[in-house]
Amino acid sequence: MSIVLRVTAGPHQGDEYVFDRHDTFVVGRSPLVHFPVPEDRWLSRDHFLIEFNPPLCYLKDMGSTNGTKVNGHRVAEAWLHDGDVIAAGKSEFVVQVLDTASGLPRLRCRGCDREAPPDVAVAARPEDAGPIAWLCDACIRHRRRYPTPPNGFWIEERIGSGGMGEVYRARHLLTGRLVAIKMMIPTVAASDGARRRFRREMEVLKDLRHPNIVAFYGMHEEDGQFSLIMEYVDGRNARQWVEALREPLPVATAARIGVQLLAALEYAHRKGYVHRDIKPSNLLVTGPPERPIVKLSDFGLAKNFRDDAGFTGLTHQGDIGGSVGFLSPDHIRDFREIKGPADLYSAGATLYYLLSGRFPFLDFDPSKPNAYTMILEHPPVPLRAHRPDVPEGLDRVLRKSLEKHPSERWKSAAAMAEALRPFLDERL
Repeated sequence: MSIVLRVTAGPHQGDEYVFDRHDTFVVGRSPLVHFPVPEDRWLSRDHFLIEFNPPLCYLKDMGSTNGTKVNGHRVAEAWLHDGDVIAAGKSEFVVQVLDTASGLPRLRCRGCDREAPPDVAVAARPEDAGPIAWLCDACIRHRRRYPTPPNGFWIEERIGSGGMGEVYRARHLLTGRLVAIKMMIPTVAASDGARRRFRREMEVLKDLRHPNIVAFYGMHEEDGQFSLIMEYVDGRNARQWVEALREPLPVATAARIGVQLLAALEYAHRKGYVHRDIKPSNLLVTGPPERPIVKLSDFGLAKNFRDDAGFTGLTHQGDIGGSVGFLSPDHIRDFREIKGPADLYSAGATLYYLLSGRFPFLDFDPSKPNAYTMILEHPPVPLRAHRPDVPEGLDRVLRKSLEKHPSERWKSAAAMAEALRPFLDERL
């Protein structure tokens, strides 16, 4: 299944773009967007964004001055369908959804055998074959309320939840070992090929063995529901941990968190892995306040479950408030080719937030239409504007990590960690 975006009016009339997997597309006057029209004064620099995950397609106006229209109506955001017409500035686009699965039998729910609606989204590539797993909304709610663990495990309690699943503390019955089990149910139908790719990519993550990375032990799948078995960490995420302190985070403590996070990233980057979703809620913290021990969680999930497999439907629509404030410009402009520098940007934004309780941009609100434009265009507010007690050198370290262009950030996680080490001194 794929989506074609055809340009039917404007300077680039006749051009077309084909999307057969999860991707983003930005239109505007900026030379850095995917569809630049610098001569069109009616466009904003970053005018609108479309996220594709065939057959799903979602548009967000990026706080443009003159607005974006879908089928003649000005919109802030909108689901797009076959035949919809988008107008912005002098350009018009038509959406065409190519349904390569129209000859397949109708899907039925793996839980209750209910027939799927004809427009159900399927995470699949054109070459995929084999059975498609789908659970209806009622069965998804039931499985989240009454989780069934993999064979050999006993669930003790739910300890967390997020956009990609519920997390439970569980015990291995044979050894008594405590583990964390993340139960993840795709919100779209999943082809056999998509499920196989996800299992294969996740199995590779067993190779990531580092004291600052939550270990991945294995995975179980049933009816398209995945149970990820991971190391159990008896602590809080960094956001909760800082809130519990009820006082500004000491500079040395923040540096200690940063050095450990960057050690994990240096190790992973050298092995060819990029996290793609660094944020305070993905840092698990244990130990005393003055000597925190940090473990980075959810390695591989943003890429494998959400971005590559497309199992969560769309990234930029829905519950993204916890992530968008830590996204790098690369996430928006170069979605399919995100590399290590994007993690360093997000690490800098995370440390900035832990030290100040704020996002790096003035009056930044993740839910506002201009949030993406601020990430792409606006300079970060110096950290010392919020925390005058922070050394100027630390402010410079974070500013460098927050540069718009990847080449202007730290060359590696190790280099950024080395720049943080002088601030481990507790007298600061």
